[in-house]
Amino acid sequence: MEQKQQDHHNIVLPKHHLSWSAMNSWMTNPARFRREYFEGAPRLDTKYLRFGKGIAKMIEEGKHRQILPGLPVYQIPEYEIRVNVLGVPILSYLDNYDPERNVFLEYKTGIQPWDMARVIKHDQLLMYAVALKYKTGKMPKFCDLVWIKTKVGGTEQRDFWHDNEGEVNCTGEIVSFHREFQEPEIERMEKQILKVATEISDAYIKFINEI
Repeated sequence: MEQKQQDHHNIVLPKHHLSWSAMNSWMTNPARFRREYFEGAPRLDTKYLRFGKGIAKMIEEGKHRQILPGLPVYQIPEYEIRVNVLGVPILSYLDNYDPERNVFLEYKTGIQPWDMARVIKHDQLLMYAVALKYKTGKMPKFCDLVWIKTKVGGTEQRDFWHDNEGEVNCTGEIVSFHREFQEPEIERMEKQILKVATEISDAYIKFINEI
């Protein structure tokens, strides 16, 4: 059962909600965030991001099986969650969701290796766990981050990867990391969501008043 929604505490956000991409952008590069979210500058777009989006679309449409036959999948692809967390409207998209166990999969592409330490530090997983907690009323026990190993260079799959001009490709290797959640870190993320949303809101209201 979805948890009771709260007042927004006068928080004003440029997109009317907080997503992980926005939250991470604010925490890592506030100047770029202001250009993209306040001023409407083009969003960061790289061949790696485009490749990741292409893989996500393949999985959502069930077209991944020939290229990635060992990829784990759950019942619901691209599961959208809209909830309020401590008064902050958040929007999350889970790559794959299992409603019976209330757990999710997060797929990652990229050439930078993933290991368990990096998975633990990756707060996107905590934000999604918070979203599920507020949506279902129950904290998820775990998620699995699935790394679809990526390389830069040629590929024999020219018919499939022609849109990427052979620049970014799958290696065919898949590595999964099991990430369990604890209540204290979920509570930490709840507070972080409120902190970031408040900072963005204050900066955005100031920006609007200066126009």
